[in-house]
Amino acid sequence: MTILYNCRHSGDQYRITKFDSEINVVSSYLCSLEECDCPRGPHPTCRHRQMLPKFISRQHVGDEWFLDFDRGGWVQMDQPHAESEPHSTEASASDFDSEDSGSNPLAVATHIPRRL
Repeated sequence: MTILYNCRHSGDQYRITKFDSEINVVSSYLCSLEECDCPRGPHPTCRHRQMLPKFISRQHVGDEWFLDFDRGGWVQMDQPHAESEPHSTEASASDFDSEDSGSNPLAVATHIPRRL
């Protein structure tokens, strides 16, 4: 199952939202580079604080780009299109981020084990 994240401004903080493979909201947390309101917030770091610099450096805050954190790729999509059409098993050139020399396609939903 592919999990995607997006990032939006929320006042003086950022809101990172987690989506499942059907683009349903799974969770959403307010964070900054120093703190996060997720369950790991009190720890030295969490995945949201690891993602935030990536969103900021790629200038993908508040736009249609989603981060596949586990695979390290970027996916561009518009929300209405993603919600109305089911995912196919075929990828087209528009499913890739050309700035990143081709990242992971949205259409391919496979389980990739996490490295610890």
